[in-house]
Amino acid sequence: MLDQLMNIIKQHGQQAVVENNAVPNEHNDAVMQEAGNSIFGGLQQMMSGGNMEQLTSLLQGNNSGAVNGLSENFAGNIAQKFGINAETAKNIAGGLIPQVLNSLKNKANDPNDKSIDLQGIIGSLTSGQGGGVQNIINSVGSQFGLDKDKDGDVDLGDITKMFGK
Repeated sequence: MLDQLMNIIKQHGQQAVVENNAVPNEHNDAVMQEAGNSIFGGLQQMMSGGNMEQLTSLLQGNNSGAVNGLSENFAGNIAQKFGINAETAKNIAGGLIPQVLNSLKNKANDPNDKSIDLQGIIGSLTSGQGGGVQNIINSVGSQFGLDKDKDGDVDLGDITKMFGK
């Protein structure tokens, strides 16, 4: 998933980072890498902290608080690591992070795009711990009412019902 995330960042990072005079050219790739690290790390923190509802909400595009948190973290990191003005860093983050998360959400919810799915995202966030991923999904999913078809597990059928398809 990290490769797909970085591809999305590169697509959206052209204007926000590469064409931005406030970001020195020698830091373009590192700033985009930092965006990936901030997003992936933030999603991992949600997962490890048991915030599946927040993670699911974010992947559905419904959690501006989480988006703001990821953006603030990214802005702080690039300001500190690359000497980018704090206000400029906030503007870069405010444009890039929501776009990347929206594209990630769209890819995860697109039945014709098999490159990213919810189980793949969760598997990546849990370091691909095999069958344990499905157990985590089922356990947390039942706590948050994600078993939409009431069959005892959380799977593609439930995700489809979440999005009214």
